[in-house]
Amino acid sequence: MNNIIITLDIDWAPDFVIDTVAEKLIQSQVKATWFVTHHSPAIDRLKQHKKLFELGIHPNFLPHSTQGKTPTEVLDYCMDLVPDAMSMRTHALVQSSPLFIEIMAQTPIKRDVSLFLPRCSWIQPFEYRLHGHSLWRIPYFWEDDFEMEAITPNWKITSVIKHDKGLKIFNFHPIHIYLNSKNIASYQKLKQHVPKLFESTPENTRKFINTSAPGSGQMYATLIKYIAIKKNSMCIRDIHLNTMSLSSE
Repeated sequence: MNNIIITLDIDWAPDFVIDTVAEKLIQSQVKATWFVTHHSPAIDRLKQHKKLFELGIHPNFLPHSTQGKTPTEVLDYCMDLVPDAMSMRTHALVQSSPLFIEIMAQTPIKRDVSLFLPRCSWIQPFEYRLHGHSLWRIPYFWEDDFEMEAITPNWKITSVIKHDKGLKIFNFHPIHIYLNSKNIASYQKLKQHVPKLFESTPENTRKFINTSAPGSGQMYATLIKYIAIKKNSMCIRDIHLNTMSLSSE
């Protein structure tokens, strides 16, 4: 399995950012899985593209979460956002066996993409079974904010695509795409200027956009073009369905 997949952690991005990022996918007819954190009109617009976009949940189990005080409250909140969600990635990749048991027992979630294996070769989905429940875990291998922390960030898609065989799931954050972030500094400055990210506007965000060097936005655009040319666009649900089909043969 050598498919290339785009995923996006919405992370409370403002609507104008979500719309801008989504439009690039719509124009190229490239699929993606979005992990949703909150209610918004832009997210409602994503739901209108059912064949193109899969919406999953992005539960925040960290202390002081705005989604709830307990794992049960967080899961209830997130499933209300996307009632038909079957995929998830936890915010900050929080995970534990007791947490997975609750998720499997209390929600319809069947696919988890919370396992990050940076640039790992031969990645494949695997079935995680515990206490009579089953969850397909699908590791991902690249993330924009992780790349920003590298000693020498590499924003050239070709060198990443030519990686050894295996599933290649890329994860982006809409705000970093919009800012074309090359490091975390511009985002941190924006957060100082507008502490509540979803309250930012095009006007007060513009000066933090990186226009002089490669970054997350440029990588995202190049990846979309590559997938569109290959005509092999998939999302997380497709990987799961294909894996189930192969395992039943």
